[in-house]
Amino acid sequence: MIDDMAPLFHVRKDCPPLLLVTGDRKLEMLGRYEENAYLWRMMQVVGHPDTTIMELDGYNHGQMAQPAHPLLLRFIQRILKAE
Repeated sequence: MIDDMAPLFHVRKDCPPLLLVTGDRKLEMLGRYEENAYLWRMMQVVGHPDTTIMELDGYNHGQMAQPAHPLLLRFIQRILKAE
């Protein structure tokens, strides 16, 4: 059941646009950035056309909400314009 919920279980070409935002890999729990980078890479391997990864330098997981918010809004606006 847990594997069914893992993001890597759902890697496929026809996923909706995906934005991965992580904290600074030096400030995060060990491996968190790398897990996201691996998901990003697997989406590339299957040919997903719109997966973006962003690392917020200087921010850890608990500090990401405010700096990530404008990134998320721009991502959504870009998607809506493309429709």
